[in-house]
Amino acid sequence: MSPELRQKLKKALAGRSSVDMGQFQFLNLERVKARAGSDWPRLREEVYETSTQFIERRIEPDDVMLRVQGGFLIIFGAADVEAADEMVAAISGELNSFFLGQSDLTEVRAEGEARDVPTSELLDIVARSQPHEPDAEPERSRASEPVRGGEVAPPWRAAPTKERDDEERTRWVEGPKPEPRARPSMIAGAAPASSGPRPSWDDIVFKPCWDSQKSVISHSLCVARKVIDGFAYYGRETLSGAADRDQHRQLDRAIALAAQRGFQRARAAGHASMIVVPVHYDSLSSVSRRMEYFSVLHPIPEPARKFFLLRVDGIPDGAPMAQMQEVFRSMKHFGAYVLAHHSFGSKRLDRFESCGIGVLSAETPKRLNDGSVSELDLLSCVEWVAAARSLTAETCLTQISSPALVEAAMSAGIRYFSGPIIGKETDQPAPARRLGLAEILNPPADDDDGGTFEID
Repeated sequence: MSPELRQKLKKALAGRSSVDMGQFQFLNLERVKARAGSDWPRLREEVYETSTQFIERRIEPDDVMLRVQGGFLIIFGAADVEAADEMVAAISGELNSFFLGQSDLTEVRAEGEARDVPTSELLDIVARSQPHEPDAEPERSRASEPVRGGEVAPPWRAAPTKERDDEERTRWVEGPKPEPRARPSMIAGAAPASSGPRPSWDDIVFKPCWDSQKSVISHSLCVARKVIDGFAYYGRETLSGAADRDQHRQLDRAIALAAQRGFQRARAAGHASMIVVPVHYDSLSSVSRRMEYFSVLHPIPEPARKFFLLRVDGIPDGAPMAQMQEVFRSMKHFGAYVLAHHSFGSKRLDRFESCGIGVLSAETPKRLNDGSVSELDLLSCVEWVAAARSLTAETCLTQISSPALVEAAMSAGIRYFSGPIIGKETDQPAPARRLGLAEILNPPADDDDGGTFEID
């Protein structure tokens, strides 16, 4: 440890009985090493150097980062275990997104955890931590014996444990865990409270989307949720009052981050789900705003972008066609394809010509969910599908809850559906699975989940 780093650590610990510590461990390095051969030193250094850049970009000047064998330690200057937990989760997600995009490092995973530790315990951990040496293999000791199929245990492990199955999660330093949060977790989407006003939504969820042609749950729609007196509001309905531009941008940023985090969690669980990411047109209407929004999407590596679908909401009727074409074309680089969300029954769909739209999306009107489907309504669906096909696009109805409407819409050619009748929202994307029409029209009996009602 350099004198400067030692002095910084001493300053961070001064007068404190405990500190918030973040721990990162790299998994599967031994597999990469076995395949890399003589190229291993370069790849190992790439893992550590890139991780250093990601961590330094996130942490505050008063935070202390220690590079150790098998990972990193961070000692946070501020005493806020919740913020530390969110920071560690954010860094882990960014690192895993990076590794996913590197052909030689796709198996590498970064696991992170944050907790409050007594200062004496932290000093013991730091004393036992072996610094990473790029040019030499570390000396094996009781604190660094192989544990997972030959991988070296992180230096903060107090003692060796029995060899474990490769699928088992790594144990971290034993100690008390942070108490569960009183409010819904904002790890996936919202910045810590210190970075700005508290979001107007409660949490961010994923709504399953059904592909009627393939009879599968194929996507998840990432949306904000707010529950008031038992009624659930979604998306931009969660914004307070007459939402201004800053509120829309805050929501768009939160959703983009939540979608990335959700993808990482789904991938860690063994499946990679396609995710629809809504963004307001105003956040994209100028070059500077697009660049600001795209900076949130930029960490997504190229191979993973095929799992993201970008949906543009709030497109004004008078938006210039040239501007729309520029907006939609610029988005193609960040997703598999682009969706345009508009009012149901809109007649001016030819304005999307040459925009490269993959799907036209609309929210189901309340009257269609509550009543029977008239011939005029069915004709509207048929005309919508025809207009979409002239643009070589598919169609999607959201917030659908009527069985009769599902059947009628399918007969008109509408392909994608999401809403209460398709399935409940979850805190992470659902894996792709078969779901037949009969299961949608006649769902199995389920217990009441507490009397929450959805607001379209």
